Amino acid sequence: MPKKKKRSPEAPDWLYRGLTRVGAGIRWVFCLLATLWAAGAVYVDGPLGMNSGNSWLAIGWLVIAVAGLFVIRVSWLRFLVWTAWFLVVLVPWLLISPSNDRNWKPEWAETGWVQLDRGLLTFHNYRNFDYGTDGTVTEIWESRSFDLRNLRGMDYFHVAFGGDLIAHPILSFDFGPDGRAALSVETRREVGESFSEIGGLYKKFDLQYLWGDERDFIRVRTNIRNEPVYLYRLMMTPDETLFVLLDSIRNTNLLNSQPKFYNVVSANCTTSLFAQTMEFRNAPFDIRMLANGRLDELIYEKGGFRGETSSFQEMRERAFINPAAQAAHEDADFSERIRQSRPGFE
Repeated sequence: MPKKKKRSPEAPDWLYRGLTRVGAGIRWVFCLLATLWAAGAVYVDGPLGMNSGNSWLAIGWLVIAVAGLFVIRVSWLRFLVWTAWFLVVLVPWLLISPSNDRNWKPEWAETGWVQLDRGLLTFHNYRNFDYGTDGTVTEIWESRSFDLRNLRGMDYFHVAFGGDLIAHPILSFDFGPDGRAALSVETRREVGESFSEIGGLYKKFDLQYLWGDERDFIRVRTNIRNEPVYLYRLMMTPDETLFVLLDSIRNTNLLNSQPKFYNVVSANCTTSLFAQTMEFRNAPFDIRMLANGRLDELIYEKGGFRGETSSFQEMRERAFINPAAQAAHEDADFSERIRQSRPGFE
């Protein structure tokens, strides 16, 4: 006679109940987090305007969602109703697309693009605003060319507008006799918009690779806004500098044809640069890449600056350029003046 198969022992009741509760707990956490995310999406990207009608719209949506979660007792019906209500937000939000054609503020009004022809780089919609001591701003957008064979190195401006927590990096490519081309990765904002961290988590702002003159990008920060700015010479080989430049140009041209949303985590002024170039992508993650107020300290620790001194604090003190920038406000040799006596530029 054939042997009877042994029946596997049933799981103890306590184990079954425990796994059921864990599964239910995971579903509840997911639903609550997704509910909070959706309420934020309504507040930031809803049709009535952030900080006005969207506030009431988000509150109303949130009240209905939470009421459904706690009032409906049948689990499958509760999940079905919640899913349908969540999709009311998710589907329209997914359909929101970035665009280069909006009513932009003047400083982000033009979309840049770069041509490379037989070693000659031509930057179109290159920003060169002038700032008068009386507060007047002259808006200038132009085309400017640089010979790729003159590329000598790259400098790093650390704009510590948020203290030790938040900063803004600006790269400057040195083309010797052709001058310098500065790159600032920014949130592109429309008329009436101001930057907010919560807006940067959703689809509030577009991403812009903005090229321009140092006298524009730096003076507006040191002399007009009085933000602390530090200048360092980067320790990069000619090939590494070239790779960063070409990757930045590629992203500039890509955004010209395929606009992209800014994201405060995955596509901000720092993570966009780290993501674009292999040499940066291979660097181990450090929290200072996100909370980038001490990004210059991280680069110093990795041996990334020329002219390093005995301590980072000493180097940072020497790298502070605000007094020199303010003294050279009207000077045509502004870029040279702010580099005098800085580490790595002697």
